[in-house]
Amino acid sequence: MGRFFLIVAVGVAVLIGQDKKPKTPELEVSQLTCRRIDEQLIAVDGSMKNTGTKTIRGLVIVFEFFAPGKQSITVQKGAPEPDTVVAGDLVEFHLQLKAPARAVHLEIGAVDGNGRDLRVGKAGPYPVE
Repeated sequence: MGRFFLIVAVGVAVLIGQDKKPKTPELEVSQLTCRRIDEQLIAVDGSMKNTGTKTIRGLVIVFEFFAPGKQSITVQKGAPEPDTVVAGDLVEFHLQLKAPARAVHLEIGAVDGNGRDLRVGKAGPYPVE
């Protein structure tokens, strides 16, 4: 009888300890280029696909710029037009941001109109040319 309870306890512990499947991204970067226009501005052009099942309203793209050594310099935000992306659709963006000094690459995040962080696939790093 004691062995039965031991086997059940071990089985329950194994089931509880199993890793959950990672959630799929709600957005995925299809393509991105980032180039310096001059000392003051950077042009960021790209596209993202809504890979989720729900429409995203009020999309804001978050760009985190890094210096050599992966030291975060600044975070800037921009919104594509339109900022509503239906499930399965692709949205393009063409933004001009302030050029942070020493930035060598960037990573992308996103939030919706309610301020909820969205999971982004292929978030980077992307070089700053």
